Amino acid sequence: MIGGGILFEGGKQYVKTFGSHQFKGKMEAVPFFFGVIILGWALQRLDPIVQEIVLQIPPMVRLGIMIFGTMALFNHSIDNFNFIDRKSVTVYLIGVLFILQPTL
Repeated sequence: MIGGGILFEGGKQYVKTFGSHQFKGKMEAVPFFFGVIILGWALQRLDPIVQEIVLQIPPMVRLGIMIFGTMALFNHSIDNFNFIDRKSVTVYLIGVLFILQPTL
């Protein structure tokens, strides 16, 4: 879902795909949607491999990565947003503390 926010943006009369700045009609997005469905199906086949890799990462580190990544993606979703404002830096630091927690 997070990746979808980067790959696709839609409104009542437009779509933008892959971070492009060009507006296109919704009919032009049908191949994109079809491709995403095929990609999702293929990723399901990788589930056991991904699960094994993810479970090797400690839970607190995963939480820190999710906090840090969510804040970065949220800031990325806003045009011309300052990634290092006070509130964002606070959330980044909390994420980094969780990431480094096993080593502290």
